[in-house]
Amino acid sequence: MRKTLETFIQHLKNERFAEAHEEMEQQWKQYKKQTHPLTKLLKGYINGATAFELVRREKMEGARRLWKVYEKYLPLLQEGIEEYALFTEADRLLQALRAERL
Repeated sequence: MRKTLETFIQHLKNERFAEAHEEMEQQWKQYKKQTHPLTKLLKGYINGATAFELVRREKMEGARRLWKVYEKYLPLLQEGIEEYALFTEADRLLQALRAERL
């Protein structure tokens, strides 16, 4: 999970949102098979990154819709979860992007 989140964060910083989505989706697919407790949180982050790919493509309605999915799962970001600090850093980046672009 650590490597996935570190790569996801780097993609966000470099505005490679589709790549960020793909990176997180790989982890999500593995966790989904195991019914891992972080599966839904990962789904939220996938949607968060994808929202900004849609902003880049000027598809604002879709971007806003996906951002709402991100926000729906954000309450699952709770202290004590695996790699909490990295999830929090990714959220900080996504929230900054939202403030600028959405």
